[in-house]
Amino acid sequence: MSNPAAREVVRRWVEAWNAGDPAAVRDLTAPGFVRHDANFPDVVGPDAEMQFAASALAAFPDLHFTVNHVVAEGDLVADHLTGTGTHQGQFLGVPATGRAVRFETMETYRVEDGQVLEQWVLMDVLGLLQQLGAGPSPGPV
Repeated sequence: MSNPAAREVVRRWVEAWNAGDPAAVRDLTAPGFVRHDANFPDVVGPDAEMQFAASALAAFPDLHFTVNHVVAEGDLVADHLTGTGTHQGQFLGVPATGRAVRFETMETYRVEDGQVLEQWVLMDVLGLLQQLGAGPSPGPV
């Protein structure tokens, strides 16, 4: 069954990222928060998530997510996002390139008491690094 309240929390979460507001991201993060990301170590707790957001936004100050799809059932919300931004600070050891990037991410959130308690992220970091000139060139498979 769809959960409009959980969908609204995730909508505000994406909005906080789009506003470039790490403190608002922290405020939507539950005390027991854990971000599970296939590309990075787990992020644990609201302050760690705020630092993660601040770091990502320092690398891509104009980072913006477009929501392509959202599905909600019970306390889970899943979305498919397209991220865009300009690489203006260090990201994964890659110095600023000034290059525009576009990437896809699929995220699932567990929402409890109006906050994000848990998040699972599958983001195309390889494609992102390739756009920055730091990953292997795409070629035939």
